[in-house]
This record gives sequence, C-alpha cells and structure tokens, in this order.
Amino acid sequence: MSIYFDNNATTPLAPEVREFLVAHLDEFGNASSVHQAGQQAKRLVNTAREQMGALLGCQESELIFSSGGTEALNTVLLANFLPDPQGKHLIVSSVEHSAVLETAHYLESLGAEVTRLKVDRQGRLDLEELRLSFKPQTKLVAIMWANNEIGNFYDVQAIGEICQEKGVPYLCDAVQVVGTLPIDLKKLPIDYLVASAHKFHGPKGVGFLYRRSQAPLSPLIRGGRQERGMRAGTENILGIAAMAKALQVARFEEVAEISALRDRMEAELLKLFSDLRIHGELNNRLPGTSNFALPGVSGETLLMNLDMRGVQVSLGAACESGSMDPSHVLLAMGFSPQEALDGLRISLSRYNSQAEVDSFINLIKDF
Repeated sequence: MSIYFDNNATTPLAPEVREFLVAHLDEFGNASSVHQAGQQAKRLVNTAREQMGALLGCQESELIFSSGGTEALNTVLLANFLPDPQGKHLIVSSVEHSAVLETAHYLESLGAEVTRLKVDRQGRLDLEELRLSFKPQTKLVAIMWANNEIGNFYDVQAIGEICQEKGVPYLCDAVQVVGTLPIDLKKLPIDYLVASAHKFHGPKGVGFLYRRSQAPLSPLIRGGRQERGMRAGTENILGIAAMAKALQVARFEEVAEISALRDRMEAELLKLFSDLRIHGELNNRLPGTSNFALPGVSGETLLMNLDMRGVQVSLGAACESGSMDPSHVLLAMGFSPQEALDGLRISLSRYNSQAEVDSFINLIKDF
C-alpha cells in the first residue's frame, strides 16, 4: 500500500502534464536563438505566458518565469532592500515560509528593520497590528495568502488595501493557492505574487513572479536579456510550458470535494481521539490541509510508523521537516516546543480518495 498525503510539499504530475512533457521532449531549442529550433522554443514560452496571463487575469508582460517560489520571493525582497538596506523597514508575518523569514533575517543583519506580525492561537493575524506597524521608512509588506503548514487563509484583499492606503508595495506568497483556487489579479490589490508549478501538479524547478506594472524591481540573477532583463539565464522551456498546462487543467470545481474528504477524515479522528488537537482556523483554510496532534504521541513516532505502513505525511514544511526542529508556525501560535514537534500535517489533492482516507483511519487506530 502507498498513500501520498503530503501535497503541500509537492504534488504528483497531472496525467495531462505528463503527456504534454513526453510529447515535447524533442523540442530542445534555446529561446534566444534565431534559427528554427530556437524560434520554436520561443513560441512555447510565449504561448505559455499568454495562456497564464489569461488564466490569472494579468498582462503577459507582468509575468516573470523563475526556478520556483524561493527565487521569486528572494528577487522581490532583495530588489526592494539592496544595495542599501540601512534604515529601510520590512513587515512580514511570523508564520511566513522560510524563504521570506530567512531573507528577512539576512536583511536585518545588514541593517534593515523587520517587524514580524504576531498570530493568535488559531494562527490568525490582527490586521490592526499591521496597520499600526507602518513607518515612514517601510518599503515592503510580505504576507502569504495561505499558510503551508496549517492551511489558514489570510485576507489578501484587506492586506492589499491597507498597503495601498500607506503607499507601500505588497508581496504575496501564493504558492499554496495558485492552481488550487481561481485567481483574478486584475481585481486584487497585490503588487507582487509568487507561485511554484510543482504545488499544482506541474514539474519541479519552475515557477513565476507576477509583478504589477510599474512596481519597482531589479533582477536578482543578472546576465542575458531573458525575461525582459528581469531574470537572466536560458529559460526552462519545457518546465514553463508544462506549468501553463498544469494551470490549464486545474480543477477548481473539485475544491468542495477535497474539503469534504478532509472534514470527514477529521471527524473520524475526533471519534477515535477525543483529545485530538487540530491546529488553525477550521472554517478558513486550504481545502486539503489538516494539521493536528495526538496529545501524548510523538509526531516523529507517528510519522515514521505511518511511513513504514505506506502512508506519507509530514511534520510541517518540507523545507524544515528534515531538521526535526519544532514548527516555527506552531511556536508562533503559542504552542510549546514539544507541542510544536507533535503537529502532523496531512495535505490532500484531487488524486486522493475516500478509500485512502479510510485506510489511514484504520491504521491510526493503533496509536
């Protein structure tokens, strides 16, 4: 038996994306070359940009392809603070992905000032704290759309409107949202938005940065003139084209089914374990995400026993779980280090089934 319940870490390729990749494997050209192979590669990139712009509600020129979410987040953060971070101010939440928090720590070491917004026991932000955190020297606000560990959604409409009132750009990490929910960037007060293809059944090693026209940006990677001079380096042609295909075949209509599957799983767990602790906002989170702890049961022990039985889950963010340190998200929510170590994350996708959930429930009865 093999059950994959770690889709917030990465997702399997959609069959349509796999077929697309196989069909285009022989298209090896460099999009910067003027000969036929190069121009065919360029057409693939241009078509992908056109398709994604239409699907996301933005101009083609506002999309910059990258190697993934971490690179795109670093690009915006460093562009707004380097070469002279002294005296500049950054606002982030305390539950951001490490790509934001570690970069914020680096900028702080160079002289920037960083405000880390607190969350409550359910992982919720206080937007009044955000409003009161702005300073004359605030250069950027970086707050995610949905948390990768507990699934909480944050009110990007309200956050963006506050940033607009203050005249400060807003960077939104939407890695867990793009491809899960429909997005229309024309209607959102977001200046920069980041996503990664492997989170929505596309390939690894490719993502994008949406940059609203006129939002300040300088390249992180310099060299050639690819991506209108905003990201040097030969484009990942097949990755970019396959990312567009993955977004095209996203099934937003299945969100309710995935949420119902998650809710049924939690209901069955609560029948088995009355002291089960579910982390995050129950009615305001990603459809497939459940983060919980069985008091008195080590998260690591639970994970390893499930893995030996063919069920793949995680203790939190994939970028962090190998360290076996307590989840910084659960710590920020006020849990003790031991409680934070016991948090288990299950994240479902459209390819999971009720039969798999039933098998998981039967296995976990032994704990």
